[in-house]
Amino acid sequence: MNILTLVISLIILLVIFLVVLFSFLKKEKPKKEYKRIKTSSEEFEIETPSAIGLTLPSGIESIPKSQLRDIVRKIFESFLIFDYRTYSINHLDKKEWHSWQISLVLMLFKHNEEFYIYDQSIFHDFLLNSTDNDIKSLMSGILRKYKNQVEVDDTKDALCKDYNWSNRDISIIFYFLANYKKFK
Repeated sequence: MNILTLVISLIILLVIFLVVLFSFLKKEKPKKEYKRIKTSSEEFEIETPSAIGLTLPSGIESIPKSQLRDIVRKIFESFLIFDYRTYSINHLDKKEWHSWQISLVLMLFKHNEEFYIYDQSIFHDFLLNSTDNDIKSLMSGILRKYKNQVEVDDTKDALCKDYNWSNRDISIIFYFLANYKKFK
């Protein structure tokens, strides 16, 4: 009887083991549910960036508006020569613009001057296909970068050697200046 009891015990244990094993295999793993966050521009509105409180080099702050517009127009003509709309996204990240140039263009924004660009097809598709919220967010990032990285007390010569601004940055700034008054 001892052997019979042992065999029955083993069979019972085997059956219990198989039942437990099959129950784990049959049991469906719960699916993780992810909440989709809607980011359409209809759900939220990014505030249009402001130049209030933006500190620029004193040499730029003292330039008369008419002269500033002429200087920025010349910077824009340089921008046009490079035809950035045909560049790859990676090439747009190349840093070719210095902080003095960026400061001059941002001064125009600080004066609340719109920069008229009639043919917007000069801009890269990444800008033309962006929403107003995208552009406002990109410009906010540029203003943060400017405040954090540009030493406004440096000399003009030092700022002209500070090539910290990409082709993408200058494209965003010009596109923003041409369109920001149309934003909600």
